[in-house]
Amino acid sequence: MFDFTGADCCCSCNIPADSLAQKVDDFPYFKGGVVAWSRFLQNNLDLTRTVGAMDSVAYAKYGSKQTAILNFIVCEDGAICNIEIENREKVSPEFAKAVLAAMRKSPQWMPALVKGKPVKTKFRQPVVAVIE
Repeated sequence: MFDFTGADCCCSCNIPADSLAQKVDDFPYFKGGVVAWSRFLQNNLDLTRTVGAMDSVAYAKYGSKQTAILNFIVCEDGAICNIEIENREKVSPEFAKAVLAAMRKSPQWMPALVKGKPVKTKFRQPVVAVIE
């Protein structure tokens, strides 16, 4: 399991599930929306080592298109922490490391809202890359 807590995160590494909002009115999102998220990944997801490690065995095992499914917590202030790759057995170790390194650089997100008030909640986000 890949796991880290950002230095400026508002929450601890082991957040009890009952402290997270399960039902929200508005889901958390990356500031600036999908376009900004794509730009962030383009600028921060370094696939150099992933490409270098992709030999014929790795291509056969993981494929050239890899999708890392991230699970993480978005805190009330938008900080993210407790990032895990849900499907790490389906992505190359180098791609997993690159995705986590990029997420460590993530700015704060817009938090989830319940009745207009920011709440801490779990979020699931895929990261897709074609490795050639």
